[in-house]
Amino acid sequence: MSVGGSRRRGAGKQGPGGPAAPNDLGGKLRELRTSRRLSLSEVSAGTGISASFLSMVEKGQSDITVTRLMKLVHWFGVSIADLVQQPSASKVQVVRAGERRSVRLLDEGISIQMLTPDGRHRMMPVINVYEPGGAMADAAQHEGEEFVYVLAGRIELVVDGESVVLGPGDSAYYRADVPHSFRNAGRGEARFVGVTTPPNL
Repeated sequence: MSVGGSRRRGAGKQGPGGPAAPNDLGGKLRELRTSRRLSLSEVSAGTGISASFLSMVEKGQSDITVTRLMKLVHWFGVSIADLVQQPSASKVQVVRAGERRSVRLLDEGISIQMLTPDGRHRMMPVINVYEPGGAMADAAQHEGEEFVYVLAGRIELVVDGESVVLGPGDSAYYRADVPHSFRNAGRGEARFVGVTTPPNL
């Protein structure tokens, strides 16, 4: 992923045993842009995402896909986790189940739950939740490697044109520098742990 500044996810707080509530991702992206005194046109030129679309996302008038979000945070040089989590100075960084933050991408039916307090690490562990019919709109491609472990439901993973369907207890490891994508291949909600190194969001 390319970088244009420094690297950071609508966020929400996860209640005990409950879904994460959405938060103002667009507002946080706007704060990040204005804090660096950048115009929408400058961000558009650096990311290839139109200024009009960026404006709609910042105002909460449009959702954003995983791949476009990846472009934005890497151009800014932040991690999505840094947008929604609070940095921790502790030697042991703990995220309690009831304090987990998440990014919710409504158009794709995907929620990404943060398992670290910030994105300043060599790997990024998350829990991906795909609603029935949920799928990435576009394949992702970035440096590094990824590991996934399915907790519930069935997911289809496509890596460089090769498709595999994974169920509870199944895992997969693959290079991330080739096109890869996920979709919910079952009738119910699918949940799986994903670990990326280096962080891609």
